[in-house]
Amino acid sequence: MESEEIYINQEVGMQAAAFKDKQRGTPAHSAAVDDPNYENITVTLRKQDHPKGSHSPPKSKVPARARPPSDSAQGPRWLHRAFTSLYILLALISIILLVLVLVKNSEMSQELLVLKREIWNVSISARECEEGQRQGWRSVEQSISNAKQRIDLANHVSRIKTQSQQIMSILQKMQKPTQPTPQ
Repeated sequence: MESEEIYINQEVGMQAAAFKDKQRGTPAHSAAVDDPNYENITVTLRKQDHPKGSHSPPKSKVPARARPPSDSAQGPRWLHRAFTSLYILLALISIILLVLVLVKNSEMSQELLVLKREIWNVSISARECEEGQRQGWRSVEQSISNAKQRIDLANHVSRIKTQSQQIMSILQKMQKPTQPTPQ
């Protein structure tokens, strides 16, 4: 096995330049040994001169990662079922709440109709009462007018009496002088 040192730049642009230098044959080791932007990584390479039948296990220090399943973008099957169940539960709760709102709305509508009828009845009663009061006031006004007429008639009668008494007194005075006075 051979070991080769490769210096990798922390920045992407410098990695590309180092890779190009390596392809050209320039040793990356000489240019990047003292550069603080490079990190020293040792890569172990295996020679391909083993016989075809003997495969040795890989001697990598980094454990191999398991390949994710092909449907990893979709997530586990139980998670999909859980979300589906949650969506169904949410839909059922929404339907139940909608039904409750509709039932309450219907009850409120019935209560409002009853209240409307009661207000209508009160309104009719108030109009009847108001009409009764108007008739009562007309009757009172008529009675007052009749009383005034009677008072006026009584005043007129009393004037006539007064005038007739005055006329009588004048007539009596007039009749006294025409009578012969006895001597």
